[in-house]
Amino acid sequence: MNYKKLISNRVSDLSSCSTDKSGAVFALLAGLSVGAVLGILFAPDSGKNTREKISDKALDLADNAKDSLHSIKDMVSYGKDGLVNLKDRFVDGVKGKVKSASQEFNDFRNSELSKANVTTTDNDENA
Repeated sequence: MNYKKLISNRVSDLSSCSTDKSGAVFALLAGLSVGAVLGILFAPDSGKNTREKISDKALDLADNAKDSLHSIKDMVSYGKDGLVNLKDRFVDGVKGKVKSASQEFNDFRNSELSKANVTTTDNDENA
């Protein structure tokens, strides 16, 4: 296999990729986690202590994941509330404009009907 060609292709692919770096961040975090576990496993410590350390680290990671999930849920909830408020303000604004336009139309219609009635009455009196 031609490793130089493979490496140059990967480098050119990395330089032309989009700004989405979530895959790279995930790979970095996964690598760090695997490295930490391997470091603990190969550390010069007894099996019981090593298992306890792994268990503690796993619990810490689970707690961090839960905290992150809760903060994301809070942000989504806050964003949802903001969107609901924006929607309510928009609907109220549209309702106000429709009511105003309806009132202007009714006023215009009433004034035109009054003019028509005055014209019809004047024509009846002249006849």
